[in-house]
Amino acid sequence: MNIWVEWFRYELGLTNTPAQIREQDKWNPPPSTEIQRRYFDKHEDADKFAKRKNDEGYHATIKTDKGR
Repeated sequence: MNIWVEWFRYELGLTNTPAQIREQDKWNPPPSTEIQRRYFDKHEDADKFAKRKNDEGYHATIKTDKGR
């Protein structure tokens, strides 16, 4: 089983909005050239890395594939 973290910078499109927002920000996936990846042996290490990237202002997700 492979474990990797994908992260990219994501900025919210809403600025100077009132307390009652009429329209939610739309999700636009980033181009594949802006997504960065790092592979890990252990899920615990990937979890720590993803949390650190989220704290730095990135959108990070942990992904796995099914092994044999």
